[in-house]
Amino acid sequence: MRYPPRRRRGTLMIGVLACLVVVASLIGLIAKDALAARRETRLRLQLHQTQRLLDAGILRAAIRSQQDSDYTGETWQPTLELAGQDADATVTISIDDGQTTVTAKLGLAPNITTQSYVYSSSEVQ
Repeated sequence: MRYPPRRRRGTLMIGVLACLVVVASLIGLIAKDALAARRETRLRLQLHQTQRLLDAGILRAAIRSQQDSDYTGETWQPTLELAGQDADATVTISIDDGQTTVTAKLGLAPNITTQSYVYSSSEVQ
C-alpha cells in the first residue's frame, strides 16, 4: 500500500528538522569551545605579562637598593597595554630587614593576576 505524497513530505520535513537541530547543536558546542580557548589564551598572555612585570620590578628593586642604601621600597604603576587595551599594572616593592618583597598585579577585575617574589639582599651582587 502506498502512502499519499503529503505523508511522505511530513516525514521528510521531520528528518530535515532533526538534522538541523543536530547541526545547530554541533555549531553551538564548537563556538563554546572556541570562546573558552580564547579566554584561556588571554589569561595565559596576562600571566606571562605579569611575570615580565615582576621581573622588571625585581630588577628595579635591585638597582635602586644598590644606588641608595636608604631605599625601602615603592609602589610603581607603569603604563601597560594588554591585548590592545590599557591595563592596570602595579608593582609593590618593600624592603624590610634585608628582605625584599616584590609583588606585581596586572589586569582589570575580575581578571587580575598577581605574582610575588621574596629575596634577601645578600642574594643581589
